[in-house]
Amino acid sequence: MPNDYISESMLSRPSASHAAPMPMSMRAPHADLRQFRISKRESQEKFWGRFGVTQSSGSRFETGLAIPAPVAILLKLYVNGKLNDGDLQG
Repeated sequence: MPNDYISESMLSRPSASHAAPMPMSMRAPHADLRQFRISKRESQEKFWGRFGVTQSSGSRFETGLAIPAPVAILLKLYVNGKLNDGDLQG
């Protein structure tokens, strides 16, 4: 059975399908998620809410908890500029 969760380090691996690698390092990807959110000047509630994630879960993701695969996919597309805020509104 496939794992339904993905770690941030898996998120940071560049794939052949996109030209620019994500700005997340392999060393501390959870810190990079937090820095990305802060660079957008958004609260955890606002940032993670666009992905259907509660503030509490978003906080855990930023401190190293594995991210569920569907959220990780959306996050990767968002960070790479393939999705924008309008695409993620429910």
